[in-house]
Amino acid sequence: MTTSKATGPLGLSMEESIPLLTILTIIGVTSIATNLLIVGIICKNSQRRKNYDIFILHSSFVDLVTAVVVLPFWILSAVHGQVDFAGNIYCQISATVSLIDLVAPAIFLSLVAACRHCAIVDRKAFPRIFSEGRSRLIVMLVWFLVLLISIPPHFSWQISTEVLCLPDLISNSWYTTTVLAFCLILPLSAGFYSHIDDIFLLQRRRMKRNDTVNRCCARVPLRGTELSEQKTLFGILIIHTFCWLPYIVVAIAQTFNGGKVLYTGKLPVHFISLVVGLTGIALKAIVLCFEVPHLKELIRKQFGCIGREENPSEDV
Repeated sequence: MTTSKATGPLGLSMEESIPLLTILTIIGVTSIATNLLIVGIICKNSQRRKNYDIFILHSSFVDLVTAVVVLPFWILSAVHGQVDFAGNIYCQISATVSLIDLVAPAIFLSLVAACRHCAIVDRKAFPRIFSEGRSRLIVMLVWFLVLLISIPPHFSWQISTEVLCLPDLISNSWYTTTVLAFCLILPLSAGFYSHIDDIFLLQRRRMKRNDTVNRCCARVPLRGTELSEQKTLFGILIIHTFCWLPYIVVAIAQTFNGGKVLYTGKLPVHFISLVVGLTGIALKAIVLCFEVPHLKELIRKQFGCIGREENPSEDV
C-alpha cells in the first residue's frame, strides 16, 4: 500500500513522523512541567526571591510559551499530514515564538550574570543599579526589543519558502547579521565574561592585591552555595548557547548557499537543528529545578520534602 505524502511544512507521512513525534512529545511534556514549576515557584515566593530571579522567571516563561505553542504545532503538522499548515497564522506565530526563544533567554540569562557580577564587584552600587523598579523596566525593554525584531520577519515581509514556520535567519542577511551581533553575540559574550570572571578570575586577582584591598574585599569572592549556584547558572547559559548554535550555523550556511535547503534523509537540516534548539528548553528547566540551590530548596519545601526550616543562603 502506498503511503500518501503530507503537504505540511515537513512533507512527511505519519509513519515517517513517528520518531520525530516521540522526541517532540518528550521535550514538550518535560518542558511544560518543569518550566511551569519554576514560574509558579518564583511567583509564589515573590517575597523570598533573589534579585536576579525576575530574569530567571521571564527566561523560563519564554521557554514555557515556546513549549506550549511551538512543539504542539509541529506535532499537529505531523499528525494531520494532509493539512497544509505552511503560511497560516499558526505557522507564523510558531516561527515568531521560536525566534523569541532563541533571543530572549540569551538576554535574560546574560542579565542574571550581570546582576550577580554587579553584586560581587560593588555591593553598595548594586541596590541602585538592579533595584526592583529598574529590573522591571529592564524586563519591559527586553520584551519590547525582542518583539520588535521577531515579529516583522514573519508578518511584515515575504520570507523564503525554505523557512516557512521556522525562525527566519535566512531571507535577509542584514537582518540576520544585526540580530546575531547585537541580540546574541553581544549579550552572550557579556554573560560568559561575567561568569568566568566571578568563578575563576576573581579568586586569583584577590591573591595579587595588597592587604588593605584584601581586607576591604574580603566578602567579594563567591564561596560555598553561591559559588555552586554561579557555576550552575553558567552551565544553563552554556546549554542555551550550544543548543541553538546548530540552528544559527545552518541558517548562516544556507544564507551563503543562496537559501538552498540542506537535507539529511527526508528531513531538512534546519528543522533538525531547530529540534536541537528546542531541546534546550527542557534541559535548562531541569537544571534550574534540580541544581540551582535556592530554587531547589523552594521546590522541596513546596512539596514537603524538608522537615525543618533551613537557613537560606545569603542573597546576592
